[in-house]
Amino acid sequence: MKFRKIIIHLLFAFLLLGCNSKSSAINLENKNNDENYGYIISIDIDASKEKIWSLITDFENYPKWNSVLKMENNDNLKLEKNFLVTIFDENGLIEDNFKAMLLDKKKYRYFSASQTLLSKYFFKATHQFLIEEISQNKVKFTQKWKLEGVIAYLFEAMIFDVLNIFKTMNLELKEKAEES
Repeated sequence: MKFRKIIIHLLFAFLLLGCNSKSSAINLENKNNDENYGYIISIDIDASKEKIWSLITDFENYPKWNSVLKMENNDNLKLEKNFLVTIFDENGLIEDNFKAMLLDKKKYRYFSASQTLLSKYFFKATHQFLIEEISQNKVKFTQKWKLEGVIAYLFEAMIFDVLNIFKTMNLELKEKAEES
């Protein structure tokens, strides 16, 4: 029994110390040098911030232009409300599905959501959609992920391989926003 307690305490210490130091060291694709996020992808789009906001917050119509992501049950972007997320691979097969919670939003600027598995010490992923206005009809659309916990620590390369598919989503968003 005492041995079990020691193992649990060592594991907990590893989670607290090891994962926190690792998450700040993640810089794959971090083009903006934002130390709070580990994986960042961006694309310039010739469209207004209002048009991009309309597309990325209209979850119901994602399947019409987005082959990567499906989000359901929070079309009004209610804060602290859970919604369903499905990520598809390049062949259209389900890569992952989970519940996320909307954490924050600012109309025409950003929204962010989070997924937690068991606890933030085990796995937590925060995903932000960010719109930066360059000019009246041009924006930079950025997706950022912050990963925390032992799963992120141990499997970051595999997780980043999955997140790489979101480059396709950015290109599809650009194509949809610039058509017409």
